[in-house]
Amino acid sequence: MKVLLVEDFAPIRDRLCELVQMVPGAQIVAQADEPAAALAAIRESEPDVVIVDLQLRGGTSGLTILKWLHQHRPATTAIVLSNSAYAQMRKACLDLGAGLFLDKAGEFARLPRVLAELSEH
Repeated sequence: MKVLLVEDFAPIRDRLCELVQMVPGAQIVAQADEPAAALAAIRESEPDVVIVDLQLRGGTSGLTILKWLHQHRPATTAIVLSNSAYAQMRKACLDLGAGLFLDKAGEFARLPRVLAELSEH
């Protein structure tokens, strides 16, 4: 399973790498810290899963990535991992095709299990 990480805060990105590496068969194919780089990486690496934060470098938004995936790569699983976990944002992300919305504060540790379940399908 090819995974792309979109996170602008290096310590969190490093932790995400550790969590992904815990999953047999999962490999990180690219990392990005803003939408333009993420979209280029998606086109180049064709990941199975994109893990995306909503608040990215330079005030940009992960919603841009979700919209693009929804229109151009609907089969790619998008997992939102964000501190912006209020109900309206969660709904907006799910409406844009996100397969899952995880709150960084309380659900970060679920990521390996979620990825393992995805790799079984």
